[in-house]
Amino acid sequence: EVVNMNRRMMMGGDGSLNTPMRGGEEGSGEWQDWLTDDRPLQDETVAEAEEAEVRHEMLVEAMESLNDREKHILTERRLTENPQTLEELSQVYDVSRERIRQIEVRAFEKLQKAMKAIAGERLLPGAA
Repeated sequence: EVVNMNRRMMMGGDGSLNTPMRGGEEGSGEWQDWLTDDRPLQDETVAEAEEAEVRHEMLVEAMESLNDREKHILTERRLTENPQTLEELSQVYDVSRERIRQIEVRAFEKLQKAMKAIAGERLLPGAA
């Protein structure tokens, strides 16, 4: 550490980020003006969080258009971190894997339709 400190001192020492560039010429700016912050802007972060919350609320509301079996199958197949297989769900409901797939597809289509209707209602209240 001492060696590094000595090298820095020999190279001109430490300087302030508020030091004007180009020997203090007016309008030349300060060294700190060249620093960038890679973090997302706070207003973007807040907007993304609000949008995610609205989408979640819409999903919960749209899920109400499904019956219990459709909710369970869709949730277990598409909305969990470790989705269940068609085989696992076919054993739960004592139907074929193909039937589970059909129910999943139909439930997803119903969910999409419900979400579009909800989004339309939120954008144009009273139009639907």
